[in-house]
Amino acid sequence: MKYLIALFLVAFLAFGCDDDDDNNDHEYHLENIGVKTVNLPDSFTYGEIYKITGTIELPNSCYYYYNQYDYFYEGTTRIIYPLAHVDDGVSCTTNTSVANFVIPLHVLQEETYTFKFYQGLDDQGEELFLVIDVPVGDVTVPNN
Repeated sequence: MKYLIALFLVAFLAFGCDDDDDNNDHEYHLENIGVKTVNLPDSFTYGEIYKITGTIELPNSCYYYYNQYDYFYEGTTRIIYPLAHVDDGVSCTTNTSVANFVIPLHVLQEETYTFKFYQGLDDQGEELFLVIDVPVGDVTVPNN
């Protein structure tokens, strides 16, 4: 019986995990994608948590958005680059689509927040941004 189990395990290991299935193996890269719209309140309340929402436009069927973004701090400025997965080496349709993003924000600074949302590149290859300032209205720090 031991030999039968050992033979079964060897056969399973040798033939059960076939790495020749190339259908699921494809290359992709990440690409910054431009923000089209953003929804922000007129002001923040210190200590509150907000959801920043907005939309991006995916230029063809090879672009997918999984709510990924790069988020950088520069003093009181937040710089946001949505990231799309782009399939490489496959044929794409020219159909555009719109995707939504959600970014959580815990307001922990008393100064006005400046948001810079990536919108693409200009003719000279310089980055373009949608810039929105949101002041912090109630800066009373809660007592613990």
